[in-house]
Amino acid sequence: NEDGIGDEHNWIAFRKQFASPLGKTSMITIIADVVKDRPPGLTSRRILGIFRSHLKLVDRNDGLDDILSGSNGLSRANMLKILLAAAKLSIRCDALEMRKLNQPGVDESEVAKSVVADVVQTLTTLTRFQHIMWNPNSYDWSLKGVSVEMLSIFCEALDVLVKATTLVKHGVHSDTLDVSVIMSRCLVSTIFQAGSLPAKPSASIEHDTWKTFPLPNEWQTDFERKLSLKAYNLCVACCVSAFSGWETEEFSVDKLRSREDDTNLFGITFANSRVAGFLSDEITSSISQQWQRVQPLLPNLEALDFDTHLDRRKEAEWYQKIIDSAAQQRGKVSTFGEDDGIKSLLSFSMLCLIAADAKKNQNDQGNFLKLSMSILLPITQFIIDKHVWASNIGVENKNDRDEVDYYLDEKHRWMGQTKTTKVVRFQSRPKPTVHQPSQQQRQKQNPRSFQSPKPPAARPRPKISKLIKVPTSVLLDEWSKDESPKLTNAGEAERAMKKMDFAMKNLRKSRTLNALEQSSLDVSAALIDVAATEECYNPFLCLQQAAMYAELGSKLGSNDEPFKKCLPSKERCTALEALVILGRADCLRAIHFLHEAQYLCSWVISVCRLHRDRQEATFLWNDRWRVIGVLCYVTKATIDQTGANLRSNNKSALTLRKWEDGAQEEANRGKSDALILVGTDSGEVGNELPQIEVDDNAGNDSTMLDAIQDDLMLDASQHETGLVSQNANGLVAEPFDFNQLGELPVPVIEDVQMGGEYDGIQVVGI
Repeated sequence: NEDGIGDEHNWIAFRKQFASPLGKTSMITIIADVVKDRPPGLTSRRILGIFRSHLKLVDRNDGLDDILSGSNGLSRANMLKILLAAAKLSIRCDALEMRKLNQPGVDESEVAKSVVADVVQTLTTLTRFQHIMWNPNSYDWSLKGVSVEMLSIFCEALDVLVKATTLVKHGVHSDTLDVSVIMSRCLVSTIFQAGSLPAKPSASIEHDTWKTFPLPNEWQTDFERKLSLKAYNLCVACCVSAFSGWETEEFSVDKLRSREDDTNLFGITFANSRVAGFLSDEITSSISQQWQRVQPLLPNLEALDFDTHLDRRKEAEWYQKIIDSAAQQRGKVSTFGEDDGIKSLLSFSMLCLIAADAKKNQNDQGNFLKLSMSILLPITQFIIDKHVWASNIGVENKNDRDEVDYYLDEKHRWMGQTKTTKVVRFQSRPKPTVHQPSQQQRQKQNPRSFQSPKPPAARPRPKISKLIKVPTSVLLDEWSKDESPKLTNAGEAERAMKKMDFAMKNLRKSRTLNALEQSSLDVSAALIDVAATEECYNPFLCLQQAAMYAELGSKLGSNDEPFKKCLPSKERCTALEALVILGRADCLRAIHFLHEAQYLCSWVISVCRLHRDRQEATFLWNDRWRVIGVLCYVTKATIDQTGANLRSNNKSALTLRKWEDGAQEEANRGKSDALILVGTDSGEVGNELPQIEVDDNAGNDSTMLDAIQDDLMLDASQHETGLVSQNANGLVAEPFDFNQLGELPVPVIEDVQMGGEYDGIQVVGI
């Protein structure tokens, strides 16, 4: 296993653990490693109490959120291990508690109430840290160890909830059931990428119209359609080894990716113009039980004898051959926990059916039924190959059918092309060693010439687009025109500056290139935190320097962690929040996470369009949003040019996704605003921007904010917090020079002593 629980290689994690001091957290982490995979016993509750009390203590003193989002990889890994072990142990203790329901003299309702409350507490913990634990790789939609384990715990938790609400004779209290469904739905929306539920529930199901199959699908909301799509993709992934069920788009053969092991199974068929496959007996048994529950809730709907259809399906020659081929596979077909994903969805569907049965209001009952049917229908159609609903999800693609007929062998193995799963990493290329030939060799090559050979031609310098230079002073003046009341927090600003101070001190201590790269990323993240406060005097200079320090950091890998933050809702997003998101996008671009940078930039562009739209009464347009529009144009252009430069240096580099038409339109408007701010006639700047030459040693390009690398004073004496110095030289930075070893220079950092007290940080030169 190449991914440890802290998203590091296991050997690296072991080495860090071995070298770290043995404190209380380390001891509890060792216990968590020991007990996490063992069945619960008599001492399990006592161990669970130790885990929970330690987590409460750490949360009260240091804050679990700060530790899990911090830069200390060892502390983050230890806390994740303890959190996941506590959650898993809690669920398994609850499952053990459920056995008391069969004992005489036991109050079933009290046991069920206690179990449900404990499971809800675990779901609350998972919900709190969902954006830290659940991080699919958007490049190949793979899952790392933390995400797979979180999914497994969520699957077990929903299974216990279903048993607690179905095995009790008199059922559980309605409020308890509602809380269970709400908490489950919150995690379902995150894990299965379904988005948020609509603010207003759609119209209730007209039961009289649901009489025969196939059922209509017009009643589905966007949330329910995404849920159906994810259910279908997960089913396909359980049958196709080269496909990840966490893809955001519907399955097609051009999304198949190679695997490192020799597992190769393509276990789906297009025989009846639909995609159909097979699932485990545990899953099919759950589907059968749910259709039996649907019948009383929809009495006018024709009965679906699922078991009969499944038995007929299993007798088919194709089905028997594919089961034999699956049994011969050495590895697991569903690589990233897709089977747990289907089980989780089916458990959530069962909870919705139970809630629908308990509701007397027809609208509430209909909404729960729609959630359940959005999961049940695509899975049922996939497993029994019967047209049960009118949705296009799972309908045969002719191009896929042609490729499958050509590339599938008799053992149901895919012999066609697949995408590689290896991420291309851009690294500094070492300078080639020039071997000078001896004088005798030169004479043999050219007897007439005894002069030194002509030096090799210099590598052509790549061109990058020169953006319209808008001085930061101009942006700051425009930004400061907004006199509306701002929400300030002096304590938060002070903490941000202390974090900045600490990061700069660590940077000054750097003596190796690796230490410099990591410390530079920490400084970059700290600068973004400073810019995020209203007390910051010049947030543009903060973000400018953040991108410059990010450029010093190592590229790709897990270096995007410091820049991952939850996005606000578009309706509540302020101009300052949008500015900080663009700053994070620029830092991600600097370390070559171009897809992530493109996503954040597109998100801010979409918000800026809403504010610019006069028909959107709730979104105000002011001077600050005009600045955001200018920076959207700048950020988009730098992302595009960085991608082009990387591809020119490495033909296998990642390709940027196509920008939406609205993003290009908004960027053009931002360009016009930039011209207005600098007082340039639009006729002076054509569609083709002028080019400048940039030294690109070691394959590193820079299209960051332009700044003269003068002395930068972060003087706390002139303002409570924030960066005081201004730089008015524009928005595209000159690149860093590399020394003869291809290394980046170490910044010279000096403390400034004024009146015997520490009074800020001064960057003398980069």
